Amino acid sequence: MKVEVELGGTYIYDYGGRLHSLDLPEGATVENALDALGIKERIYIVIIRNGKAAKPEDELHDGDRLVVFPPIGGG
Repeated sequence: MKVEVELGGTYIYDYGGRLHSLDLPEGATVENALDALGIKERIYIVIIRNGKAAKPEDELHDGDRLVVFPPIGGG
């Protein structure tokens, strides 16, 4: 199945650009997509799937669109 991933923040530079198209097996999860991109961070990461908050264990479907941001700090 095809899944589109848009990276934000420093992930754009750390993981090879803003937009990625992944070909994943049926039953793949958000975590599998993150693994395919080499993203190891799982705590405080912002994940949006089709406009709604998502968790790493959520199952993906053909045509899903993920937006992923790294943890953001501030003072």
